[in-house]
Amino acid sequence: MSMWLYDLLIEPWTHAYFIKAALGGSIIAVACAVLGCYIILRKMAFIGDAMSHALLPGVGIGYLVMNALFPGGFTAGGLLLGALIAAVLTSLCISFLSNAGRIAEDTAIGIIYTGLFAAGVVILTRFQQHINIDLNHFFQGDIYGIAWSDLWLGAAVASVVLAVIIIFYRHLTIVSFDPTMAASIGLPTHFIHILLTVMIALICVAGISMVGVIMIVGLLITPAALAYLLTDRLPHMMIWAAVMGVLSVVLGLYFSEWVNASGGGSIMFVGFLLFIVGLILAPRYGLLAAWLRRRRIVPQADIEDVLKLAYEGCCQLSDMAMGVVRATKAARQMVGEELLDPTSLRQGSILLTDKGRQEAAHIMRSHQLWEGHLIQAGMTAQAAHEAAEALEHLHHREVLVDFAAELEHPVLDVDGRPIPPADSSG
Repeated sequence: MSMWLYDLLIEPWTHAYFIKAALGGSIIAVACAVLGCYIILRKMAFIGDAMSHALLPGVGIGYLVMNALFPGGFTAGGLLLGALIAAVLTSLCISFLSNAGRIAEDTAIGIIYTGLFAAGVVILTRFQQHINIDLNHFFQGDIYGIAWSDLWLGAAVASVVLAVIIIFYRHLTIVSFDPTMAASIGLPTHFIHILLTVMIALICVAGISMVGVIMIVGLLITPAALAYLLTDRLPHMMIWAAVMGVLSVVLGLYFSEWVNASGGGSIMFVGFLLFIVGLILAPRYGLLAAWLRRRRIVPQADIEDVLKLAYEGCCQLSDMAMGVVRATKAARQMVGEELLDPTSLRQGSILLTDKGRQEAAHIMRSHQLWEGHLIQAGMTAQAAHEAAEALEHLHHREVLVDFAAELEHPVLDVDGRPIPPADSSG
């Protein structure tokens, strides 16, 4: 058993390629996750997708230029430089197009990134005899094959991105939460937007050789989206996102080793599974928490029905027409609202407080006035009573004042029962 656990959990760390993959992936994941928090808050997920596609023409042109300048001596650095230039130009073009005319930003993103991606495909197919690029590697990355130069590049880019976030934290936060207020107090909102998109471009470039340009979008979005479900505070969100990003990388690499699958794909698959778990189990915003809240919510109509029944003399939960389960849930809510004596609830009975009696009188008055109004409108007494059972919950005081005036301020209802006076309903 111990050897099995060793082979499963410890043995991968004895290989240099696994350590480099975990280290490089974690560095990129932390930077992506922290930056992704602003992407989530500003609803800019589409920007990351645009960056990943727009890198393709930059890679192609960079390859051609570097081969022309240094025949046979082309390096990955030149390819990445071309990709970076393309990504930065993409962010500037999107910003210009969305601010210069009637084109919305999402439309501008769709136009720019599809156009540039198409240009990249044209360049690669037209000059394929001169460009030796493995598109599969470009899109999926090869995290197990990263060189130390790739690792240092990723560390440098991640450091720059995190440093910029720290320096401009206040500006980025204000612009992300309230761009209108940011502009009103003189913050350079346009510059901050460009800065954010340039950082996205940088991190996309750094992630090419590790998880590929497609998977990098997942690292930007998924951990931050999961963190968004776990907390309401931005600093905590950034910490959660970074932790989830690193966890996605490490568990993804383990999964890749266990099933002999793509490293980049495994990382994003595990990240997706973590998000699904968080979506279900997040303590406040998860699906399970929302379902439990809905179960705990007591319809206001049930509370008002219990009030009216108690006013009419029904004092036992077991005698309530709505059933003991619904009546008990409503009664518990009423205790919290100080409408019901908690001691009586423990005994299975209903004893209204002074506040509860006032509210019950108001509901009873609403039922009786609605009933009188409907009868005066031509309904039979039985039909009016049944309709009033539902309409009694529409008890705005102005409406009841109008009904009372219409019925010449009655003191008895159609069955001869006293109608509570308006001032008794609080």
